[in-house]
Amino acid sequence: MRLCGTGKFAHLVVLPTGVESAAERLVNSSQREGGRDEEIVVQFQDVAVGKTAEKKFKIKNTSAVKTEIQLVRQNSSVTPEVFTFVLNNKNLQPDDLVTLSVKFTPMIINEVCIEYFHLHDRSGGSKTTIKCVGTCKGLCVSFASDTIQFGQLSCGKTSTKSLEIINSSDCEAHYQFALDSSESVFKIDQRCGTLQPRSSKKLICSFQATQPINYYKKLACVIHNQEPLFVTLLGTCHSDAVKPAILEARHVDWYNSLTYRGLSWYSPEQIDAMEKEGNVCLDGDGIPTRQEDHQHTAMEEYFHDGYYSHLAFAVPHVSMNVRDIDFGRRIQLDSIMQKSITLTNHTKDKITCVWMGDTSHVFHVTPNSCDIPPLKSTSFRVTFKPTAPDQFYGAELECYAFYKCLTEYWQLEREYISPPWCLPLGTTGHTFSQQSETFLPKLELSSQKLQFPAVSLGESSFTSLLLRNTGATPIQYDFSNDNSGVFLMKPYRGIVEEGQQQVFLLHMSPTKAGRCEKVLQLRLNDDNRNTQKVVLVGYAEEAAVKLDNDGFLFFRPTCLNTFSTQQYGVRNTCRVPLRFEWMMSSDDAKLLTVSPQSGTIAPNEHQMHKWSFKPKEESRTLMKPVLVVTTTRGRLLSKSYLVPAEGKGTLGSLRAAESSVDCHNILAGCMETKNIDVFNDSDCDLHYELHVDSDKVLLQKCRKILRARTIQTIEATVQPTTCGTFTVAISYQLLSSADDTAVYIGEKRHLCYVVVSAVFPTLVATDVSCHGSASGRNKMQLWNLLNLSRFNSLMMKPLPLSSTSQKTTESMMASRPQVDMSFGAAPVGSEDCIINLTIANTGTISTNWSFVFPSDVQLEVPYWTSSYEGEQISTPDDSLFSVQPKQGHLEAGCSETLTLKYSHKIAGTSRLPVLFTVRQGQQLMLNFVGVSVKQNFPYIHFAQTSHTFSPVPIGEMVYAIHSYELFNGGGVPLKFWLDVRGLKQLCEDNFDCNIFECLTPSGHIPSGSTVSIEWLFTPFEAKTYSVGVPIHVEGGETTVITFSGTGYDGVGEFSADEEVMSPVECRQNFASSYNEQVLKFSKERIIFGDLPLFCEKQQIVFVTNTSENCCMSFKWLVSAEHSQFLTITPAKGLLDPGASQICKVVFTARGVPVLVNNLDVACEVMDETERSLYDKRLDRWLAKARRLKNEFTITDSLDNVSKAFRRSKCCQQRNDKVPMDVDFSPYKILPPITSSTPLSTVKELARIAQDETFASPRVQQALGTLSRPPVPSVLHLSICARVHTIDTFRKRFPDRIKKFFLKELPCFPCADSITPDRSLAGLEHTDEQVLVDVLANILCNLLEEEESVGESLAQLALEPTPYFIQLAPATRQQESAAAAAATRQPETHTSTTFPDTAKAQDLMPEEVTDHDPQKEADEGCDDMTVVNQLLESTLFNIISEAFQGEFNITAPPKLLITKPTL
Repeated sequence: MRLCGTGKFAHLVVLPTGVESAAERLVNSSQREGGRDEEIVVQFQDVAVGKTAEKKFKIKNTSAVKTEIQLVRQNSSVTPEVFTFVLNNKNLQPDDLVTLSVKFTPMIINEVCIEYFHLHDRSGGSKTTIKCVGTCKGLCVSFASDTIQFGQLSCGKTSTKSLEIINSSDCEAHYQFALDSSESVFKIDQRCGTLQPRSSKKLICSFQATQPINYYKKLACVIHNQEPLFVTLLGTCHSDAVKPAILEARHVDWYNSLTYRGLSWYSPEQIDAMEKEGNVCLDGDGIPTRQEDHQHTAMEEYFHDGYYSHLAFAVPHVSMNVRDIDFGRRIQLDSIMQKSITLTNHTKDKITCVWMGDTSHVFHVTPNSCDIPPLKSTSFRVTFKPTAPDQFYGAELECYAFYKCLTEYWQLEREYISPPWCLPLGTTGHTFSQQSETFLPKLELSSQKLQFPAVSLGESSFTSLLLRNTGATPIQYDFSNDNSGVFLMKPYRGIVEEGQQQVFLLHMSPTKAGRCEKVLQLRLNDDNRNTQKVVLVGYAEEAAVKLDNDGFLFFRPTCLNTFSTQQYGVRNTCRVPLRFEWMMSSDDAKLLTVSPQSGTIAPNEHQMHKWSFKPKEESRTLMKPVLVVTTTRGRLLSKSYLVPAEGKGTLGSLRAAESSVDCHNILAGCMETKNIDVFNDSDCDLHYELHVDSDKVLLQKCRKILRARTIQTIEATVQPTTCGTFTVAISYQLLSSADDTAVYIGEKRHLCYVVVSAVFPTLVATDVSCHGSASGRNKMQLWNLLNLSRFNSLMMKPLPLSSTSQKTTESMMASRPQVDMSFGAAPVGSEDCIINLTIANTGTISTNWSFVFPSDVQLEVPYWTSSYEGEQISTPDDSLFSVQPKQGHLEAGCSETLTLKYSHKIAGTSRLPVLFTVRQGQQLMLNFVGVSVKQNFPYIHFAQTSHTFSPVPIGEMVYAIHSYELFNGGGVPLKFWLDVRGLKQLCEDNFDCNIFECLTPSGHIPSGSTVSIEWLFTPFEAKTYSVGVPIHVEGGETTVITFSGTGYDGVGEFSADEEVMSPVECRQNFASSYNEQVLKFSKERIIFGDLPLFCEKQQIVFVTNTSENCCMSFKWLVSAEHSQFLTITPAKGLLDPGASQICKVVFTARGVPVLVNNLDVACEVMDETERSLYDKRLDRWLAKARRLKNEFTITDSLDNVSKAFRRSKCCQQRNDKVPMDVDFSPYKILPPITSSTPLSTVKELARIAQDETFASPRVQQALGTLSRPPVPSVLHLSICARVHTIDTFRKRFPDRIKKFFLKELPCFPCADSITPDRSLAGLEHTDEQVLVDVLANILCNLLEEEESVGESLAQLALEPTPYFIQLAPATRQQESAAAAAATRQPETHTSTTFPDTAKAQDLMPEEVTDHDPQKEADEGCDDMTVVNQLLESTLFNIISEAFQGEFNITAPPKLLITKPTL
């Protein structure tokens, strides 16, 4: 038999119930440092004494074995057992839950109770410490006002005031005023009572006096479980003969100031005399400078009066030898019982004592008033005269003593008024005989055992006791005294009327440390049989603590100049809070720090102190800190504890698992987390802070701690904002600790590198083409209309992480960038404007894109309309605009062609905002704009209402010509003119200098065509000029266009070709990617850049037929105006399927400087295969038409035939009368016939259209519909160039002048035309400047060519064969050059529009000398032209052969190894 089993420890987990509020919830702490048990803190808020608060939490057995719960209280004799636990079930099955309830019942007011309980299972597998913390709160009772002034009152009159007492606590409050309303001049209607929680009560206070004196009484209100309250009562009584000064609260303050100065022993008369003599200095109000006195508590002020307690804060001004008189039993009512008391005057002047009451009262004093000299005493007799047998009597008599001089206060210069002193005297007695029994007392005590708060030696403790008389008869009480003086009670003798209550205050002042206990005998109704016991218990404590680890402190090995921390526990083993302070030597203080260094520990609290060790050297160190604990109050007894501490200093460093962390293909604007492993190979813990040198990498937590010989994973968040590859260095710096108060140790150390490869979904527009109504637009015009430069620039900008949400909401519409995309203009009913837009994913990641229309997100159309900033002309409609496809997916490096369509159905301007979104990329609001022009309405379409010319330098001799295009978007030709009055005003504002000059201020534009307006911009200053020019259309609208241009001063500021030549930021050479376009160019935009005059520059364009089965022909359409400076060869060609042709584009800089910006050259493309098939179909159709004309079938009778013959004859006569412009509406109009259709075929088709025979339905049905002939398509090639004068080009581009070959030279007047007698001195300033400029230009050219000319001459001298003999000045060479020039003359393109251009040899004189320099230059230019053409042709042939595949131009050269010779 084989038995198998698994042993497991049980594991208990404490879970909160979740029913507690946020302020009362349980806090589950983590595993404590140093291997301590897990600690759960159960926090009870303030709980009233005698009340019970309860909290519940659950215990779960998370193990797979059953267990038994054991809850053990930590042994402690310090605090009472105020916490109790209730556990319903101790046995727990696996995954079972049990509810544990803890109750808190406080016993002592304002005491913090802390107890520890250990929760563990029987097997000892898990152990959890439960720390219970609770506070017992007392009452919060107060007065709305602590002073009541009754003012002046006549004898026998009564004044009434209200006193509000407020209970702000959550439990009942029992109060009692120390006042006998029957004997005092001050009376309160409810002398004792109960206040409900959170309530208030208004008490009626009255004042009624019979003696004309001032009255002042500081009345105490005793409250159960709270310190007493005091209220000041003031009043003045006047008679007809005596009218003392009215006592006010300021007089009481003045008296208190005198008391603090020690001047209250002198009467006001004496103080007045002392002031006159200069012995005392008073302020303007007669109040001396007040010095601060020790602040006493209300409980100490109530008890320490010198009678009930042997302590007194000050010697009384008037004292009484007894405060309480008990007459005891009196049997005979007719006899008088008297006792004497003595009053002593301790002041420096005579006082008057007046007793309240008269002889009619049961208790009265004789004499009623008496004067007592200073420092003297007087005796009074107290008489007890009862009125009924078997009764209890009690009263509190009052005596008011005051300075005698106050009766004549008007004799004083100042109004010095000292309040009287009120002396109470308690009296009791009864008239029960010895044979009769007293009343049986019925009472309730709040507690039979009173627990005083623990105190230290020299400190007092207080508590209270409540006695309720629940019977129908009064109760006389008499507490026995404690002869040791440790415990005191006030009052200890008196009478409680039926239904009333009495609050007693008890005082404990221990004389030695330890437990203090006393049993007080409560004798009731003067009967020993009615006696109860009240046990008083208190503790006097000395400072004592218990230290963890038997008083030793050890630190782990610590890195030099850093901190290591250690938790060290201190437990208060006494019942009073202790004040502690750690002390150490100066040497130890350099290595050790503790937090907190000083503070307070509550009773039974186990407080953790955080020690930090900072070693300075690599060695072991023994330190000796001392803990000094002291009681917080009392005699402040202290005790010291030595705690040896040992630590070791060592060295440490960090390293990363990888020296370089690679993060590839992260979306720019997005975040990605990367884990970096950091190792600590040293023996010490390291506190460190990480640093990064870029905001592209963020660390989750910069300050960390890494334990010795451990590994830690750091989360690095990579969030690049731009595309590219970035290398971010991560370094670390050691810290003294890991908290916010740490300081840096040493320099930064390198940890690792993070290589970030940031990418961004970059969808850009790469090509655009048009069909339908916009077919007349070239590519650059479409590029500008669709604003694709702004579209591409915005698409290249990454968005922040918060803006890449793909959810389309109204809140995000206005925040997206906007791009206006115009579809141009066309008449209503025209063909749809179809634009093929190619977008390409130029990034390295795939992405999704989509177009969002208003109907797609179900948003209101007016909201989408409001997102467009322009004026709304017509309501946007999704049916007018369409995009196919609306969404898609693009892999990296792929492209897709979109079809954007606008239908010209509704006249007017239509705008529709469409949201274009890219996943994790940009989101743009595309404002589609389309214009449909009414029929027969002239309309010029302006894509924008402003135009900016290219920047122009100031101070130029010749300025370039700019152009501005106007497009006729209507269906009829129009006439336009410009209002140039604004140009004249701008001229007047700039010192009569023409800033802007329009060279073509008016003109005609055919329908659907574009006309260029030439402008001359000549800036006068280096600033930006702007002017608004109205453009009028005959029969149409007027539009104001703002033209602006910038003049600049400096060379090279706008020297880049792309910036000068292209007003839009698009690709320099973009190729068409439209899939349906069969014939494609290698590049559709050629930028020649900046060129000097008389130079020639060539570029090549590859024309490729991408069709697999169609032959295509092309023909370049270069206008006569453009042919003067632009030549394309071959001008036309035929391409087989898949074949290509090289076309050479030659630009010759002639004439005046000009800016050729986006010159559109059209190329007509025809599908020759389709046209051949059409010609065959046309021939068959014509043959069939001829046959049907002559053939017919007779199916009618003879009569019908004769009728038909007559009808046919009549028709023939009518046809002879019909003019040539007859309406042929029954016939289908054929499409326009191009010139490629034979003329005979065209005439035959026209004759068939006029022949009535072909109009019969039979013939039409037999012939069928003739298909439309193929229409040639048009491709566009954009040309950009800027022409400068030679002098301007040399200044602006000094490094480029040598790279150009000047094929033509400017003409200068010959030397013979200059008058030899004219000297330079006689020249005018203008002529002189021209001469200087010409000579400077010639000398500059000679200096530049000096070295090359010298070397060429040296080489020519060594040539064996005189190959360049033609350079010699001979007549034969001159004739040969003239003949060659005449031969080349027909090939040169000339035009009347370029009058400044001419051949150099045509302008030279016929007769020159043998050494004419102009003639030598012409001959050298001709030879250089021949060489240039030769090299150009050679390179062109090489490229053509390589393009045809005859050889590989990129193949490496072959290395021929010859056979070595022996």
